[in-house]
Amino acid sequence: MLVKKTVSFTLRFGLVAACLVYAFWGIDFALLWQALSGYALWPLFFTGAFSFLSYGAMALRFNFLTGYSAGVWLCTKAFFLGMAINNIIPAKLGELAKAFYLRRAGGFSLSKGVTMVFWERFFDLNALLAMGLVVAAHFKVNLAFVPLAAVVGGIWAALFMVRAFPNLVGRIIDLMPSARLSAFLADIKLQILHGVTPGYLVVLGLYTALCWLLYAAVTYFFLLWAAQLPLTAGQAMAVFVLSALGMAMPSSPGAFGVFEAAVVFALGLFGVDKEQALAAGVVLHMLQYIPVTLLGVLVLARSGLSIRKIRESDEGLEEESGA
Repeated sequence: MLVKKTVSFTLRFGLVAACLVYAFWGIDFALLWQALSGYALWPLFFTGAFSFLSYGAMALRFNFLTGYSAGVWLCTKAFFLGMAINNIIPAKLGELAKAFYLRRAGGFSLSKGVTMVFWERFFDLNALLAMGLVVAAHFKVNLAFVPLAAVVGGIWAALFMVRAFPNLVGRIIDLMPSARLSAFLADIKLQILHGVTPGYLVVLGLYTALCWLLYAAVTYFFLLWAAQLPLTAGQAMAVFVLSALGMAMPSSPGAFGVFEAAVVFALGLFGVDKEQALAAGVVLHMLQYIPVTLLGVLVLARSGLSIRKIRESDEGLEEESGA
């Protein structure tokens, strides 16, 4: 357990350190400050306000995953809580926090909450992969989407196994070393067998497309209006996809360093000066980080949960699964 955590921390620390060195190497800090101070407040305010449309779409999608039983308001608070914890501590613990919040505030079982979070994140990976492949084909650049394609394809294969060979999967679940883990996996198996239909997947796909369309629009408005960078719509799309990939990678809390490096790299592909690119990455990141973190911390303070309790529960699940 300790070795696993040490290796994980070392890999994340190394990734973040490399990204920070890449993002800041050779930067003229006078030009960076000039770029940062050149942003007008009104475009930033509009872009930040517009981002709440994408947050609302994500809440609508999660309410669909609950069978429309949780309500949009509860799902909105769960979204902000999960994002805030992901922005404060590493390892994407916010996903588990969302499930705990739904159990406390909505009466959902933990396995049901984790299953809903799984479908949410899995379809996000599918959307990111689809957009990444389009960008890679359009700009003829060799982007690192092969590992993501392998992960997504592997998950689809596992889901097919559950649907096609439920008895075999059930026997495998029975072999798990922990009764708690076996019961948890059995609940997920039942949800996949009886709650997931072609219609369910289509509707979830449509909700996901809406979420990512609005999410991409935030980056589009920011780059072309607030930052006034000389980009085409397709180039702005490429920057969005790469920055979203950076946000999705397990790294530092809030993907600090990794997100900025992804934006600098993407904008560099289209001839944007490094100082302007880094300024754009920092400001865009703050627009996405500060509001959701403040709101999420407020939800956490009123929820009765704590980061310590969530972390301890996560460690308990890891110990049982690794026993």
